[in-house]
Amino acid sequence: MTSHALIRAEHLSKAFDVSKPWLERTLSGEGRRTLSAVSDVSFDIAAGETFALVGESGSGKSTIARLVVGLHAASGGRIVFDGLDIADPASARQFAAERRRIAMIFQDPYASLNPRWRIGDIIAEPLYAFDLVKNRDEAQARVDELLRLVKLDPLDGVKFPHEFSGGQRQRVAIARALASNPDVIVCDEPTSALDVSVQAQVLNLMRDLQDQFKLTYLLISHNLAVVRHMATRVGVLYLGRLVEVAPAKTLFANPRHPYTRMLLAAVPDLHLVGRARTAVQGEIANPIDLPPGCAFHPRCPLANGRCTSDIPQLISRDGADIACHAVEEGRE
Repeated sequence: MTSHALIRAEHLSKAFDVSKPWLERTLSGEGRRTLSAVSDVSFDIAAGETFALVGESGSGKSTIARLVVGLHAASGGRIVFDGLDIADPASARQFAAERRRIAMIFQDPYASLNPRWRIGDIIAEPLYAFDLVKNRDEAQARVDELLRLVKLDPLDGVKFPHEFSGGQRQRVAIARALASNPDVIVCDEPTSALDVSVQAQVLNLMRDLQDQFKLTYLLISHNLAVVRHMATRVGVLYLGRLVEVAPAKTLFANPRHPYTRMLLAAVPDLHLVGRARTAVQGEIANPIDLPPGCAFHPRCPLANGRCTSDIPQLISRDGADIACHAVEEGRE
């Protein structure tokens, strides 16, 4: 990890109690059940970069996004933002003053916008929440500026969300995220709900805004084409654990972990037309009842006895960090 990281996650864990109600448990004799969504995850994000988290559904990507912005409280570990532990009561007041520096773009642009509010009021809400404007005229001028930044007309501010297309609604969500002048924007599947024809426009807008305002992105995505286009570094998650962390160019050119290789092998590629392809094999395990050892071993072609008993730790190999016994032992 770098010493100048803007965001640092240290041994982050999150478990959810998914037990049945007390009476049902008592009558059936069942105990409590816990879903381990995130387990011992550590990473850092330097200022100005895009760090992407990828993996199948259920891998813990969105849970980590919500932990970073404070929508969930961590069960273990901590998140440090610009030197402040966001969960430490001793730094709570100081972090509250810095809270505006972290914003979020949600997956569904329609569900994340209040359908009864006009677009101008939606974008202006952070301005009032963080006391960034003195009066309504100043707020209106800032809203108009933000709408222009995301390639919308200031006159659109009087409309309601249902009057826009999906791509336009996501531009509104981006404008709202920019309203608080953030340093970090957490992007939770920002284009997955959009038509393919619109995705590239939104992604290019996000890159332009990143360059213009020196933004730092935590990008959550299952779309490796999006990650390849946007990311500086990539973390691959499987059942709540990081299995590989590498610069984007390194990961796409030379994936080391068997799960990463399996994901990349399933991505369409014009250069591989006519060649046999390896689909992602098997089903992701139940996070309530995780397999012992490496959680990926039931699907891994390189698994041996050690993989079924010992949880692999991240090791450095050729500029990447990989959690795999096969890589550590040179069996890949």
